[in-house]
Amino acid sequence: MKTLFISLLILGSALGSKPTNPATGAGGVSVLKVDPATSTINWKAEKATGSHAGTVAIKSGTLTMYCGQLAKGTVLIDMSAVSVTDLAAPDKQKLENNLRGDNFFDTEKFPEARLEIVSVDHRSEKLHHFVTVLGNITLHGITKQIVFTADVAKSNYNDFAGQADITLNRKDFGVATNNIKYNTFIYKDIRLHVAIQANKTDEQVTSL
Repeated sequence: MKTLFISLLILGSALGSKPTNPATGAGGVSVLKVDPATSTINWKAEKATGSHAGTVAIKSGTLTMYCGQLAKGTVLIDMSAVSVTDLAAPDKQKLENNLRGDNFFDTEKFPEARLEIVSVDHRSEKLHHFVTVLGNITLHGITKQIVFTADVAKSNYNDFAGQADITLNRKDFGVATNNIKYNTFIYKDIRLHVAIQANKTDEQVTSL
């Protein structure tokens, strides 16, 4: 009877404890640092006469992993580094300056955008490598909740690589809404392709 009691006690302790990652010593939680050099955001927007495309730089970010899976995170975006890739000079510089101005993103007043990952549904990850992400995005000083699907290529305690397509309604963020010509001429959707790579840091965490 004593042996049975001890066995049940050990089993209960094992089931009730969090798995420990020996690399972090943090009960299965690790923090990864987003790599701006290998992480990218590509954008595309359409207007009545065509479309334009470009990039915007990722400034920094961290991802919190639990048991090797993405749990939450924050990515800061440098809006002053918005660029146009489908035009040559001088039209390229003209449009970039316009995008940074107060008719569009007003980067002097709002130099950063912010993507916050609040929670992640992993139910489809093992079969299809897809996860559903609930988050918030702050753009042009306005925060909106978003839900999107991410394709996870790598996910463990030390590394993460994933990508997602996100569509934003510029009118929700007050972008190009004060100018009647722009607001009528430019379609509302801004399409983003976000690719994130992150690696382990020395930061220690004890819980989510």
